[in-house]
Amino acid sequence: MPENKGAQKMLERATVKYENTSNKFSEHPEDFNRQYCSIYLARLRDMETLIRERIKNEWGSQYAVIKLHKLAEENKDKCIVIGTIFKDQKLKPSILKELSEANQLVAEVGPILDNDLSDDSDKLFIEDEVQRYQIEGVPIKEVVTGITIALLGTDAGNGKFKAEDYVFPGYREQIERPLFIEDTYVVFLSGLDLISYEKIICNLGLFTFWLTGMLGDTESVSKVVRVIIAGNSIRVTGEKRKPTISLISRVSESTETIEAVNSFDNFLSQLCALVEVDVMPGEHDPSNQILPQKQMHPCMFPNSSMYKSLNLVPNPYSCSLDNLNILGSSGQPVQHIIWYSENNSPIKALEKCLEWGHLAPTAPDTLGCYPYYKNDPFIIEKCPHVFFAGNQDEFATEMVTGDQGQKVRLISIPKFCNTFQAVLLNLKNLDCVSMVFDKS
Repeated sequence: MPENKGAQKMLERATVKYENTSNKFSEHPEDFNRQYCSIYLARLRDMETLIRERIKNEWGSQYAVIKLHKLAEENKDKCIVIGTIFKDQKLKPSILKELSEANQLVAEVGPILDNDLSDDSDKLFIEDEVQRYQIEGVPIKEVVTGITIALLGTDAGNGKFKAEDYVFPGYREQIERPLFIEDTYVVFLSGLDLISYEKIICNLGLFTFWLTGMLGDTESVSKVVRVIIAGNSIRVTGEKRKPTISLISRVSESTETIEAVNSFDNFLSQLCALVEVDVMPGEHDPSNQILPQKQMHPCMFPNSSMYKSLNLVPNPYSCSLDNLNILGSSGQPVQHIIWYSENNSPIKALEKCLEWGHLAPTAPDTLGCYPYYKNDPFIIEKCPHVFFAGNQDEFATEMVTGDQGQKVRLISIPKFCNTFQAVLLNLKNLDCVSMVFDKS
């Protein structure tokens, strides 16, 4: 590990046992010629096993579970159907609609305000491997496409199913939270936007000074065991490029992007000399754009990659710290849930993800992902103790409880470039606060 010759005497920093549990987000399908319906089939197959447990707990065994295409044949007064929700929204972006409007083949719709893509004309459907039915009785504005659901109700005829009650897979099983005898901290950052380096250089400097203990409070700082940077470190908005219809053309990175990557490398070098650092890619970082995003390549960080304390990780990302499980993303799945439903806060969207048992339900409908066909890596297999989303407008946090007593700390991590805030999480009691590093 390189020596940091100019630094003061290093703090004696606390340590925890770390395990990167994100392997499933780094494994991509072998066949890219598959249709995207395959991921829905894999999702329904795996989630059906989970949701049958909820059915038994909620409704017992008095009602038969019937496939959608068998509803007309069975002619039951009341039964249970299981399927995937499809939400038909006229305001949903569509490449066919864009091409039609570009060629003046259809009339343009009015402007979309505040990225709200919900509308009173939206319709809700449930579908499985064979059949689709329109749903009545489920709050349409609270759900999004891609959720697995079980409905208790009756066949209303004309391709409609009237639901009296419904359940989602719910919170998964959670291992007992480990006991930390002393305060132990993890720091979260996101949205550094180093393309505007001059605007935040002093704020990042304050953060680095604090982490060294030079601003005082060395007792607390010495108990920071990890920094997790949750995406959009280079940019928080997309780079403007000339439009092209080619899907395979290569576009060179701009000079300012290269300079921003160099600035990020220098910043990481300072952090890695002090503490373990996990770096996730974000929507506008130099990585693949569809989920899961691969870890950024170490060749982009020639200085900081020399430190063993630098961990380049995928997005989404999960890890274990002394058996305390942390799961989260750089924010894209949460943002899409907010756009396509009336779950209008990151904390509410995170809570819904736990209830739905899925990390990114709108993928691949509105959120790009790989065409998985053997399994769906976004299924939440075990309930985390900490669940976060990066690149949000403001800091927010809440402790939620599942139906079997699972307790999860939800964290909305604000964009540092706008708020100059980092989030400090105490692993001992899961208390969570924000810290402002404002030069003024």
